[in-house]
Amino acid sequence: MTKRTVCASVAIVLLTSTYLLAKDITGTIKVGLFESETKTMHKIKVPIIPAIKAAKTAVSGQVMKAEIDEENGYLVYEVKILQATGKKKKVFVDPVTGKVLKVKDD
Repeated sequence: MTKRTVCASVAIVLLTSTYLLAKDITGTIKVGLFESETKTMHKIKVPIIPAIKAAKTAVSGQVMKAEIDEENGYLVYEVKILQATGKKKKVFVDPVTGKVLKVKDD
């Protein structure tokens, strides 16, 4: 295998893994590049309190912060929870369905 082939293979693996990591959270509301914030916010169907409850069902602990945010081009609720063990978690909740999309370490 030539040096050029190895470099090309490594580049493809890095690009693919970066793409897959960036796409780990998808939701219902895709944030459009030229769409107004007001128009996007009107698409939200689930208020923040039920979203927090869904997050607390997925991860027990004390809610430190909850906000609407953009993640990977999608509008999501991001709920930060401090667990009894001292670990911090981020819980992403879909603002239309109220379902937990992902839980990850903070």
